[in-house]
Amino acid sequence: MTFPSRLSLVLTASVALFLTGCGSQQGNMTPQAPADPMKRVAALIQQAEVAAPVKSAQLKAEAARLLILQNRQSEASQLLDEVDMQRLTPALQFEISELKARTALQQQDGQRALRYLQQLPPETTKNLAPAQQYQIGEMQADAYRYEQNTYNELQQLIQLSSYSPADKAKALHNRIWRLLTQMPVDQLTQLSQQTDNNYYQQGWYELGLSAGKAHDLSQQNAQLQEWNVLWQSHPAQQTPPDALLAVTSADTLSAENIALFLPMSGNLQKPAEAIITGFMTAHYNAVQAGKTTAKVTMLDSTKITTAEQLYQLTSERNIDLIIGPLQKEMVESLINFGPAPIPTLTLNTAPGLQQSNIYQFGLAIEDEAVQAAERAWQDNKRQVLVYTANTDWGTRAASAFKQRFTALGGTVLDSLSYNDDISYSDQVSQLLATDQSAIRKTQITRIIGQRPQFENRRRQDVDAIFLSVLPQMARQIKPTLAFHYAGDVPVYATSHLYTGAKSAIQDQDLNGILFVTTPWLSSPPSAEHLQLAQQRDDTDSRFGRLYALGIDAFTLYPYLAQLSASSAAKIDGETGSLSINEHNQVIRTLNWTTFKQGIAQPID
Repeated sequence: MTFPSRLSLVLTASVALFLTGCGSQQGNMTPQAPADPMKRVAALIQQAEVAAPVKSAQLKAEAARLLILQNRQSEASQLLDEVDMQRLTPALQFEISELKARTALQQQDGQRALRYLQQLPPETTKNLAPAQQYQIGEMQADAYRYEQNTYNELQQLIQLSSYSPADKAKALHNRIWRLLTQMPVDQLTQLSQQTDNNYYQQGWYELGLSAGKAHDLSQQNAQLQEWNVLWQSHPAQQTPPDALLAVTSADTLSAENIALFLPMSGNLQKPAEAIITGFMTAHYNAVQAGKTTAKVTMLDSTKITTAEQLYQLTSERNIDLIIGPLQKEMVESLINFGPAPIPTLTLNTAPGLQQSNIYQFGLAIEDEAVQAAERAWQDNKRQVLVYTANTDWGTRAASAFKQRFTALGGTVLDSLSYNDDISYSDQVSQLLATDQSAIRKTQITRIIGQRPQFENRRRQDVDAIFLSVLPQMARQIKPTLAFHYAGDVPVYATSHLYTGAKSAIQDQDLNGILFVTTPWLSSPPSAEHLQLAQQRDDTDSRFGRLYALGIDAFTLYPYLAQLSASSAAKIDGETGSLSINEHNQVIRTLNWTTFKQGIAQPID
């Protein structure tokens, strides 16, 4: 008897055991199905070997299901590959193709799953029941996801939305919405302008644009209302995505008495004054435009030092919103105290901590490092080196980058923090392993007694480098990378390397580095930015980000409930595109920029 050659020896042994068991039975007795799943598999394969083609396929399909249940997907695939699809009935063709594709998807092999599904003859697919057609569409979308083909995944899901069963519509629409909100607005605009779009495609694209193009949630809500009028029969209107429903149903926060809870003395006094200046500039502009009548009270966080004192005072003064504190220790104290009695928007963060009614907002380096990791991964960089300043923020940047990059599936080959006791060249040489190349050259010279024709080489497994250092360090490190044969390796960096001022001569050495910057420094200036620039001479410096933080605190607070209802909701701010995650942390998405001829220029 011949068994499928590609099955494992385990199956062959199981068949042998089964046959031995059968041989001990009396010849006129019909053997019962073995209780052991693998013996049952062996029995089914034995029967399939002598059965007619259709029956053989049915038996192998049953055996494959058992193998899948035993988490033996590879053997199931090998078994199903033995089946000749051309000789089967349409129903059995679907059954075998579905099994093969599902096995491939369980192994996250999208390409193989698509190949199996494409083996179904078009006539067979056309005549399948709606539920089976939907099942095939779902599997194709999953396959495109594993292939990281977002466009085809989206198209497949939109097609499914045109005939999805009622019990599957919500999950399907949530998935479509996630893809739409992750897509750049420019790409979404191009899709919406295609002349061959059908009703379902056009409706989804315009829905995505109504959220993506809005500068704030009030504008987004207005655009969504217009969309609802125009697309009353669209599936997304009948079953809105959860994230969209949560945002539109949440109320804006209308505060009548706001407390700015910031340090009025000490080493954080000047940063606090800049934040207050930014906040009050935005507040006065809103008052003049008739958008708010809120009163603002200043509370000194160097004198009010406990949560009990703060909440008692705010209750006595009828405060309904707190903005602050700025000190990290005080942020931690408020969070540890318990749920806040009134909404509180802190201006620093306490990683790993969260509390009801407390929203954490700050200029965290972690946001930038995570964004750099995601950009490198999107650019198909899979193995990276990390080089950061030997500071608290440098350490936090390295940690956040590593955590996010490895979670995505990447590999951090090595990591160094800048050490003042060692030269840049020596450290870069260590990072790129050119020091090992030099050692090998010395060893060869010693062995052969003369200097060989030898060129130092850097390690060849590096796809990119993550950098988080100050400008003066970056201006030395980038040329040093080139000296050590890594001038062609892409460098992703945090905003620390950019002073905010144009300095083409000094920044020539930074050409080609990709780094994140706040809209405050890289987008056309807002009215508040222009207003402050006429009064201050430091708005375009790194210190100027504190004015931006104050402006964003004012812009952000009315939408805290709406943003926290969905991580996909966002508003455009001076410090980034702002959203709130499930931990009540405000996430900033910054602009991507690069240096060309020493001048910072946007690249997205």
